[in-house]
Formats: sequence, C-alpha cells, structure tokens
Amino acid sequence: IIREVFVLKPKMYSILTKKLTGPECGHTAKAKGVSRTAKKHITHENYRTVLQESGTSLATSRGIRTLKNNLYTVNVCKRALSAFDDKKYILDNGVDMLSYGHYKLRVYGQ
Repeated sequence: IIREVFVLKPKMYSILTKKLTGPECGHTAKAKGVSRTAKKHITHENYRTVLQESGTSLATSRGIRTLKNNLYTVNVCKRALSAFDDKKYILDNGVDMLSYGHYKLRVYGQ
C-alpha cells in the first residue's frame, strides 16, 4: 500500500509504502544524475523538506578521474534534489502544470 509520494520533477521521486501484513515500511527513491553512494544518504524526509521549502539539497561523492594519463581522486559536490522543474509552468492553483510552448500559456501571458 502506498502511504506517501513526493515527486519533485520527472525522474526524481520518493515513495513510502507499507506491507499488507506486518509493520514494515518500504522506501523507493529515484534521483537521476546522483551517484549511488550519495543516494544511500538521501531519505524520504529530504524529499519532503525540499518540496515544502522549495529549496535544494547538495550531495558529495568521491570519484576517480584521469587527466593527461594521470589518475586523481576528486570530491564532487552536486545538487542532488531540487523542486525546480524547468520544463513545466505551474498554474495559479499550484497543482496543474503546462509544458512550455503549450498554446494555453498565451492566455496566462507567458
């Protein structure tokens, strides 16, 4: 049974589920562009906070890069979660959206 869902933008969501038998809860989270190690530290509460406060969340991960045949260990700090969707225009009711370029956006003056 799905208990709670937070969708920040396409390919960035968190689903909290509950099994029919027993008190166990499951958590499924997707965040495209975020490393696997950083995803391990992102919780369902992080999605809730980012959505309610319209903020962003940063994640740090380590990686190995090569530059002119030399190997380096680098720390990468990326924006992991963000509630800003640059592909859609949110209408005045705060729920409905239209894609940029939609013919009805001319009515809204966009």
